[in-house]
Amino acid sequence: MSRNSIKTEPDSNVADRVQGLVGRDEGTLRVMIVGDSMTQGKEGDYTWRYRIWEWFRAQDIAVTFVGPYTGTVQPDPAEPPTPPPLYGEETASDQPKTSGGYAADVAADFDRHHFAVWGRAAAVDKGLIRDVLGANPADLMLLMLGFNDMGWFYSDAPGTLDSIQTLISNARTVNPNLKFAVANVPQRSFIGGREDLPISTNIYNALLRDAIPEWSTTDSPIHLVELQENYECEPSACPVGYDGLHPDAAGEYQIARAFSLTLVNDFKIGSSPLSVPDSIPARPLPVPSNFQVFSSATGVTATWDSVYGAYSYDVSSRIQGGITDFSAGSVSAARWDSTWPEDGWVYEVKVRASAGDNIKGDWTSVLSATAHPQTAAAPRNVVVKPTSSGFDISWDPPTGAYTDSIIEYNVLYWDKSEDCSYITGGAFTGTSGHIDNLTPGHYYFLAIETWNAAGEGFPEVVTGVVPGAGTPSTPTDLTIVANDPTTIHMTWSKSADAAGYRLWSRNVNDPGSVLTAQNATVETTCSDQYFLFPGTWNYEWCVSAFNGDLESPTGTCVVAPSPTAGGGAGQYCPSPPAWCPNGGSAGGGGSGTGSSTTSSSRPDVASRHKWSL
Repeated sequence: MSRNSIKTEPDSNVADRVQGLVGRDEGTLRVMIVGDSMTQGKEGDYTWRYRIWEWFRAQDIAVTFVGPYTGTVQPDPAEPPTPPPLYGEETASDQPKTSGGYAADVAADFDRHHFAVWGRAAAVDKGLIRDVLGANPADLMLLMLGFNDMGWFYSDAPGTLDSIQTLISNARTVNPNLKFAVANVPQRSFIGGREDLPISTNIYNALLRDAIPEWSTTDSPIHLVELQENYECEPSACPVGYDGLHPDAAGEYQIARAFSLTLVNDFKIGSSPLSVPDSIPARPLPVPSNFQVFSSATGVTATWDSVYGAYSYDVSSRIQGGITDFSAGSVSAARWDSTWPEDGWVYEVKVRASAGDNIKGDWTSVLSATAHPQTAAAPRNVVVKPTSSGFDISWDPPTGAYTDSIIEYNVLYWDKSEDCSYITGGAFTGTSGHIDNLTPGHYYFLAIETWNAAGEGFPEVVTGVVPGAGTPSTPTDLTIVANDPTTIHMTWSKSADAAGYRLWSRNVNDPGSVLTAQNATVETTCSDQYFLFPGTWNYEWCVSAFNGDLESPTGTCVVAPSPTAGGGAGQYCPSPPAWCPNGGSAGGGGSGTGSSTTSSSRPDVASRHKWSL
């Protein structure tokens, strides 16, 4: 008999099975659904919990869903930007967000109780399940955890299996007769830099399949839910996931069907499994109303009325007189604030509601406003020193307008030796700080910004750093090619321990000219220089290497040549490597619940704001 072949039993037999599962006189099956973001859902979702509840009702099975929570994740409130937490300060352990609503047409008598929390891992729930079951007794547990354990580095596949086993053992101390339907872990669309995840998922699922018969007992049976096999989500594509993992309306049905198959086939509860409809209504996402764009203390702010069921909002903006194309962004609440504006910039903005990668509403009209920010300038005289596993940084406070309301300074650091990494921030109230627990030998791009009562000011890029390294060796083998009379291409040998390179030049035909550092530094052993009037042959060039404020002497200086007649095509530095060369995103799956000092996740900050790298 195939997995989807169902033997239909008379209703009286089904009732007997339910009564045996309950083991009480009441005859109502108490079901606790335990899960993470895929189970809890966001406001406006039906959730697979609702679809399995509908199935129980259609099968005439009396159930009560139990658990401490009743809601989905509610939207973030629309608030002005807030300063990031101080470095090393653990953010308060917030209560789970569980006050969100469901799709508008969910039945009024839907039993919403559950124990599913966004970002939750089995490694966490195994320590909570005793108290939760003690307060919310259950006969049957529908368990769907494990992705976050491996996705957010709580554990590897064997460690995740151990957490699931411990959770079951701890639950049995409350109810030795508790029954379990345990789902394996679905795959998700491929994430660049996480080649391990599909492999770990397959290993875990194989281990779980072998372990469940060993864990199962006569009094407390456990049966596998083949979620991966019934949920259309793979590294190559995830048509039922709105973001490559989390279920859309079709995915919710598929998860509920997977559980119903186990209930019917293995627990003999119900006479037929849930069927996924051929047609599922589209999620309503109207155009945001009351859309306004106006000048504010942060520069320019846009607000609008929240759209029920929107996970986030796509914001498209551009600066008049700048790049003609609109820049795409996203916010989680019904408010957008310009980041690092300059006084007098005119922003054009439009917005639409979004519920994942492909579910979008229509755009608003384009509105504009002029920025007059009241933010403070960046600190001055910044000094950076590498340490064995991080760096020390100090600075002088800025002076001038709006510096009388400074709250803190945020040090931004970005591991550019690691594909798909994000910019992270560490905030300090004084004029110095120490960042630790970085990867020795990796290059970190650094900048610092000031937060005052209005928000974050424009950052200052400072010398990058390589933790665990000292003063770099002097650059050698400087070679210069003239592409045309005013353009040169320079290369040199890599210096050990270098975070970057500084270029120096002087006009050899000007008696008073001295070597002067260029304003911009470079990260690679290549640089193209343009507009060298009155001609390339007038300039002598040298290169030094730095690691924070530790800097080598300049290497041997070279006078740029004149272009060679008939020299062919010019030579130019290669384009910077892709942020995430294998595609995808560094996130996904719902974050873990640990503390964080991250204040920024901007992989393209430098390019968007034309910082010199």
